Amino acid sequence: MTGPFATSQSKRRSLFLAALVAFAAPLALLQPASPGLAQPGERTSYVLLNAGTNSSTMSGSADDMRRARQLRVGREGLLYVRQGGSAWVIRDAETLRRAEAIFEPQRAMGARQAELGSRQAALGARQAALGSRQGALGAEQGRLGARQAGATPREAAALGRRMAELGVQQNALGEQQSALGLQQDALGRQQSALGREQSRLGREADVRLRALVAEAIRSGAAQRAN
Repeated sequence: MTGPFATSQSKRRSLFLAALVAFAAPLALLQPASPGLAQPGERTSYVLLNAGTNSSTMSGSADDMRRARQLRVGREGLLYVRQGGSAWVIRDAETLRRAEAIFEPQRAMGARQAELGSRQAALGARQAALGSRQGALGAEQGRLGARQAGATPREAAALGRRMAELGVQQNALGEQQSALGLQQDALGRQQSALGREQSRLGREADVRLRALVAEAIRSGAAQRAN
């Protein structure tokens, strides 16, 4: 059909479709997200218990750890996840293997940080020992100085020579302290760099874990724990 009537029908149809789209768009925005899946900005807490060991990797509260241990059977591998108001437990071997692979870079970085921490502690012990020796030398110098006040000229000269020797030892200890301090500063900078890298790895692991958990929920590998 052609003519003004057909044109009028076409316009009405276009207006109807436009109104339908305008009405449906807000409804789409109001549709609830898939239940259990983490939403952007929503915090994900987790506890990964490694099979056959007491080792664990976690980001969460003491209650999360307690709950994960309650759900664990024997020394099985287990991943407990809490996000929003939902909690999940995953025992699927392949999912756990992938979760462990996600956290492996962080564990390796943690081992490097622990090794640096041990070296810093050893340097700190050496610095403390040097400090004790410096304190002892200072105390002896103080005693010699007090004796000089009532000593004969000959005794005072001998005491002065001894005090000078102690001063040389003090200076040597001070140089050792400075050298150890430089080493501590270098280790501290390395530790800071490792800390920044650990933070980056943590953010990356969080993104990958959320994706893994979402996949496990969709596939049924994750079971509700609440």
